[in-house]
Amino acid sequence: MRAALSCLVLLTLPACALFHEGKGQTPGPEAGIAGYARFEFASANATAEERAACKAVGGNIAPSGKLQRENCVQPFADGGESCSGDADCVGECRYEGDAELAPGSAAMGTCQVTDARFGCNTVVENGKIAHTLCVD
Repeated sequence: MRAALSCLVLLTLPACALFHEGKGQTPGPEAGIAGYARFEFASANATAEERAACKAVGGNIAPSGKLQRENCVQPFADGGESCSGDADCVGECRYEGDAELAPGSAAMGTCQVTDARFGCNTVVENGKIAHTLCVD
């Protein structure tokens, strides 16, 4: 019985993973935004159906991170606009200046252009540098 249940769960996971909303288990600032849902592919390489679904929403398939797992990278409608915090953006409000600023320093940001998660990004909240996070 346990083996049969395990097989059933394994067969249904790919369908659940196709249109996973939010950033991992914790909803990010884009969670709940009408017309946007993060794609999470069931395996390291997208299936033909996953590729088609990604393209249908304007996304591009890109190998990402240390493992070079394929991801559906989607543009945000407000990408590139000025912001003072995540509430101003579908994604994150990121500092993109040349000067390295300490957390708590006054700063304006730019709404992230795509939902790509990898790389080092400095987040702006309430008009101040909040933190820098590097994801690989």
